[in-house]
Amino acid sequence: MWQRKNNSGRKLSVPVDTALLRSKAAGYCALSEHCPSEVSEKLFAWGADSSQAEEVVDWLIDENFISEERYCHAFVGDKIRFQGWGKDKIRMALSQKRLPQLLIREALDDFPEEEYLEKLKDVFSQKARSLSEDDPQVWKAKMFRFLASRGFSFSDISKVLSDISEDSLE
Repeated sequence: MWQRKNNSGRKLSVPVDTALLRSKAAGYCALSEHCPSEVSEKLFAWGADSSQAEEVVDWLIDENFISEERYCHAFVGDKIRFQGWGKDKIRMALSQKRLPQLLIREALDDFPEEEYLEKLKDVFSQKARSLSEDDPQVWKAKMFRFLASRGFSFSDISKVLSDISEDSLE
């Protein structure tokens, strides 16, 4: 139900039809992948109560408009390829969306490691061009902090930095 105010400022409850909510939610999910928590938030914004939201989300899952597994894989691929996020940041974002840890782990493990490290090198190179620091230790510390803030692990950052150091020595 959504609420509006009458002239006296009192809130009036107007019931929202579940069929209308299903239709709107199906259209919303047809445009792009969404997880159940995102759809629930949208349903609440449209005026659904908690039982309606639960019913509509269950229906969307049954009709395959929503798939947590599909969502996790799409989210991982998009965030790595287009946003330059690391796996730690992605894991945290997916956990905040209340998705199962098993699905998150599977989606992260399924992403090609070579492509992941290549993206890390790209992010590294872009940042390296913008860093102007003469002291190599300070430069390295700034780079570590930046890459860690993007969600890359210490071991992956170390691996790339050692690869870069070896390449520059040759």
